[in-house]
Amino acid sequence: MKFIHLADVHLADSFNLDGSLSKKIREASRQSLSRILKSNKDVDFALIAGDLFERSYFTASDFKRLFAIFEDFSKDIYYVSGNHDYFDSYSSLFLENSPSNFHVFGSENLEVFEKDKLRVYGISYKDRIFSKDLDISIKLDDEFFNIFLIHGDVDREESNYFSLNSEMIRDIPFDYIAMGHIHKAHRIDNIYYPGSIEPHDFTDIYDYGYIRYEDGKVDFIDSSILKFYDMKLYFRDFTNEDDLLSFVNQKLKNKQNVLRLKISSDKDIDQRYIRNNIDAIYKEIHIKEERDLSDMVKLFPNSLLSFYAKKFENPRNDVEKLALDIGLDAILRSKDD
Repeated sequence: MKFIHLADVHLADSFNLDGSLSKKIREASRQSLSRILKSNKDVDFALIAGDLFERSYFTASDFKRLFAIFEDFSKDIYYVSGNHDYFDSYSSLFLENSPSNFHVFGSENLEVFEKDKLRVYGISYKDRIFSKDLDISIKLDDEFFNIFLIHGDVDREESNYFSLNSEMIRDIPFDYIAMGHIHKAHRIDNIYYPGSIEPHDFTDIYDYGYIRYEDGKVDFIDSSILKFYDMKLYFRDFTNEDDLLSFVNQKLKNKQNVLRLKISSDKDIDQRYIRNNIDAIYKEIHIKEERDLSDMVKLFPNSLLSFYAKKFENPRNDVEKLALDIGLDAILRSKDD
């Protein structure tokens, strides 16, 4: 048996980022979904564990493009909704006209799709919050390959979303539990999160893609188009701009890189030269001027700055050196404010 498991695609998401970057992320998510399905036509079926799209922004034309991707895949797709794509009257209207290979779990109660020796059990969201108490203590037929498909957390009692009790689920011998909601790939026993198929902001610094299952072997496939980086560097650690550029570009992967670079420096830097020679499709470059704190102390005798510096006049270790730098910097910042 072969199948793929993906989640948290977030098609048509609205991002609190630069407009051009938000557009790139939305397009990458759509392309990434299409590529994943096109490159896995040898599998028996696909699982989508919620947050496929953003219900507030997903239009009729978006549904049309999505269904064309699914029809091209042609294999069965089993789908549950999550807290971002929960079913309301608008989305349900379009989903009723989805392709025949797209199997939608439309209830907050446990449902099952059966085909040949496969049974897929699933639960969907009808609201952003999942507060329904569910009894999923069912008896499985071991003549079938049994999958549980759900969007939510594991072992979080205070969660606003479906929370799977890992102790309880161990008593139900599912062959594979396919989950969504956590954007980082993760595994707990036979419970799998594939993570998002694409990163969405500068906190998404891991690998992104999907899971491929083949005859008992489970592999995470890094298939993302984009890669985010948030770097902080000190120019004094490099000989010149070319040295810094070499370091940064060696860190970047062979993807469409999105870089936020913060450089602290006590000398002028050719920011345009750096920007033009970094291998990234989007660049935020911030230069922070480093101050020579010892010179600043001399400029303000008999001040809080000089009194604090005198306390650490001869720092005895690295901790005291760090305390001196942090304290002086804080005092200088307060003067700026």
